[in-house]
Amino acid sequence: MSSEVSRRQAQERIAALRQAWQAERREHIRRAEEAGTEVRELLDVAIDEARPAAGDRTWLWLVSREGVLARDTVRLRSGDPVRLVTGNEVTPAVVARWGRHRLGVVIEGGASGALWSGGFRVVRDFPTTTFDRGDRAMRLLAEAEEASDLGRLRAVAYGGSAPTTAEPMATPVLFDTALNGPQQEAVHFAMSTTPVALVFGPPGTGKTRTLVEIVRQHRRAGRRVLVSAASNAAVDNLAERLIAHGVDVTRIGHPARVLASVEAHSLDAKLDDHPSMQLAKRWFRDALAANAKLNKRIARGKIPYAERRMARAEVHQLFRDSRRHQKGLAEGLLERSQVVCATLAAADGKLLWGPQGKFDVVVVDEASQAVDPLLWCALQRAPRVVLGGDPQQLPPTVFDHGAARAGLARSLFETLENAYGEAGRRLLTIQHRMHRDLMAYVSKELYGGRLQAHPAVADHRVADLEGVETDPGRSTPLVFVDSAGKGWAEVTGDGERDVSRCNPELAARTAAEVRRVISRGVPPGDIAVISPYDGQVRALIGELGALRDDGLEIGTVDGFQGREKEVVVVDLVRSNDDGQIGFLSDVRRMNVALTRARRLLIVVGDSATLSGHDLYAGFIGAAEELGGYVSAWSDDAEPLNA
Repeated sequence: MSSEVSRRQAQERIAALRQAWQAERREHIRRAEEAGTEVRELLDVAIDEARPAAGDRTWLWLVSREGVLARDTVRLRSGDPVRLVTGNEVTPAVVARWGRHRLGVVIEGGASGALWSGGFRVVRDFPTTTFDRGDRAMRLLAEAEEASDLGRLRAVAYGGSAPTTAEPMATPVLFDTALNGPQQEAVHFAMSTTPVALVFGPPGTGKTRTLVEIVRQHRRAGRRVLVSAASNAAVDNLAERLIAHGVDVTRIGHPARVLASVEAHSLDAKLDDHPSMQLAKRWFRDALAANAKLNKRIARGKIPYAERRMARAEVHQLFRDSRRHQKGLAEGLLERSQVVCATLAAADGKLLWGPQGKFDVVVVDEASQAVDPLLWCALQRAPRVVLGGDPQQLPPTVFDHGAARAGLARSLFETLENAYGEAGRRLLTIQHRMHRDLMAYVSKELYGGRLQAHPAVADHRVADLEGVETDPGRSTPLVFVDSAGKGWAEVTGDGERDVSRCNPELAARTAAEVRRVISRGVPPGDIAVISPYDGQVRALIGELGALRDDGLEIGTVDGFQGREKEVVVVDLVRSNDDGQIGFLSDVRRMNVALTRARRLLIVVGDSATLSGHDLYAGFIGAAEELGGYVSAWSDDAEPLNA
């Protein structure tokens, strides 16, 4: 392919993605506006307390001037964007956490005089920042010079220029000597391939563990590393593992979204421990005291306008000096940090707009779930990239159907894997989670039969757990409970939205299967119940909600990605005369559902509806071959020893 064709191909792909990103923004706005009609505002709110926060931010505690600020008046959770509205002035903020009758929020910069006067509203907002950062990243990508680091990455990503081995295939001395052969090979590959190396990690194969070793190897080589992922949970998971191995990380991100276990390594915590931070805090306290004194004088009406204006300017200057000093400390800390952990969106935050934002390597976990515009927020930070993911599991979440068709739902990981295959990635093939019978079908159908069960897990069963009885009626690791012919038909909440689908009678049968497992002696904390549909999850909570206090987890398939339990019970919901299975036809969702269990997987569904799809027909056949097929007509899933 000529360089001109390569450039044109890359620019066309970027242009299509930018348009799709705009369509996705519009759909998010539409949904936010629709949801907003159901949410009450918080009215007549005032600032109760303030303190400086990292990244030129201010933490505000808000109280009601008329009574108790109860959280049930508005459905706001940590991390939700809001607006503080007073008159014609609007201040964007993010919910930090609820306190006792007050709400903590964080704003960019400092609070205006109007906010300090009180009497403002708190209104749910649409999170535009994420889309703005994706826009900026794609614009910079389109404008990058061909010979620049970003230009070379663009050529590999969209222009057909294959990754190359830029260094000798060295064999590094491993920190983690327990890595298996495929994991070691992936480490060697990532250390010697540029500018992009893929680590393809099917379920249970230790992808994140392999990425942690890669980060440690790059640090040994003297390289500065940005560690990233789409979600805060995935970033914190990586950070926790690195910290456990003694790696000094700096976790940047909104204080409302950082896991408590890594909080001590957050930028905010490191700033609090910095000796020079006391000066910024003193200026901030002085500003608060001066502001309170000024407001009292204003309330008594004993201060001329000119004097009031001058006093307000002095207060604001103290606030600005405090934030400016803190900003300088934060940038210095980041520039000295050799491993920085941040979400993809946070990787384009103002904290990294400078020398502190230049890295040698970017390592991204769960890259196959990231939309390209957000992925490039991180990839623009370094000339070398390592992406970990699995395109056979859940894809990026895209709400606008047109944007999905235009390619926004196809991750860069999938694009590269399809383009370069083995030349651009290494496949991890030894899984450490599932019994061999739980692994066999998905290995054959989705991974070319290449997965192997590690000997430590290949034959483990739920009956091997202490205090757990054998169940003669559910004796295999894989069980399919068939509801065909029972007449348990699915229903919908509004007739349009897939997420509202539920099947109350199937949910009751699923709940019975869960109780039967518990009757064997399996602790509820070792069990997860998952379903593809939110409506069915609500029905399952109605059936089993009391057991959640004992540790039983109930949630969606999508929400359980990356998780595992000893026992997983899957409710497939769909049962209709037309054989319609909706988004269950996306085999990646089924892959996630079938690969969460370690020792026992029970799938409850209607074979008459499901068997029209090859994957489900094959799965039901595999369960029969293993002796794990159970008709719902044969028993009512009574508890053992009942």
